[in-house]
This record gives sequence, C-alpha cells and structure tokens, in this order.
Amino acid sequence: MIDLIVLAALLYLLQILLPMLLAGRGLHSAADRAKNAVHNYRESLPVFFAFAIVSSYSQLDANLLPGYLWLALRIVFTGVYSSGINLQAPNEAGYEAQPVRSIIWLASIICLVAMGINLL
Repeated sequence: MIDLIVLAALLYLLQILLPMLLAGRGLHSAADRAKNAVHNYRESLPVFFAFAIVSSYSQLDANLLPGYLWLALRIVFTGVYSSGINLQAPNEAGYEAQPVRSIIWLASIICLVAMGINLL
C-alpha cells in the first residue's frame, strides 16, 4: 500500500507540472483543462490518502485493487480531461460537457467508496 501512496503523490507532482508544460508548447486551452484536472485530483486525494494510510496501518490488502484502479482511472481522467476527448460544444451557460470524463470520474469515486466500505 505504501507503493500506491507514493505513486499517487508522484502523480500529483506530475499533474502540477502538466499545465506549465502544455502552456509552454502553446496549448493554452489544454493547459487550462489540465489545471482543472489538478484541482479535481486535489479534491479526492485527501480521501484516498486517508483510506490508504488506514489500510496500510490495518494491513488490509483488500484495498489494493480498488486503490490501484483509482490511480489508473485518475491517470486516464487527466489524459481525457487535458486532451479534450469527447468535449461537447458549450451550452447556453458556457458549460462544455465531456461525458467520457464524467464516467471515468464516477468510476474513480466508486473505487474510493469501495475502499471506504472495506475499512468497515
């Protein structure tokens, strides 16, 4: 589980750098989307860390699979969000829907819920 915690922290560091790298290449809209992906990751990271640390302390191996799935989904989420895959035209309010991104996000949240249930 410690390896998973370290990988999640490394992903966070890489996500912090991604907007700067994209902006440096002139991909400003992708850089803006990458910033949003970092903010989204930052929202679920504390929950993941809490569950992973408690799982490690409790030696609960049942959370390894949902933990690795969560991390893989977060990597895919960042790629999909940053690249704009399946990005819909803005609606009247200016919201640009991205259904694939939403499905990936939901799956990552389900992984966190599974980790929480396993701790009960």
